[in-house]
Amino acid sequence: MKAKADGSGDAAPRKRVRRGIEGWRTLISQHRASGEAAEAFCAARGIPRSSFSKWRNRLESAPTPAPQFLPVTVRSATTATAGLGEQLGPLPVRLSRAAANRLLDAIIARLAESL
Repeated sequence: MKAKADGSGDAAPRKRVRRGIEGWRTLISQHRASGEAAEAFCAARGIPRSSFSKWRNRLESAPTPAPQFLPVTVRSATTATAGLGEQLGPLPVRLSRAAANRLLDAIIARLAESL
């Protein structure tokens, strides 16, 4: 049990909070935006300074993966009106115009929900 600053010794023990990598990324972003010193930021939120420093160093030194792009073949407009088709790996994928429209509508709806 940690002692209080006044030396009374009856401080409640800190409850351990487990954060995933995204939780630490969020905290580190909040710290940057706050303009506070790391000591004050951690103290105000009950975060061990050593853990904060360890995760900040780990995330800042991690290499950023290079984006991977897939090749896309552009076909004439007359082919595109017949439906949606693409070669994904070794398998060709073809969708009718109606199926492609339903798929795009579903994607747009999902994106709208996340806003």
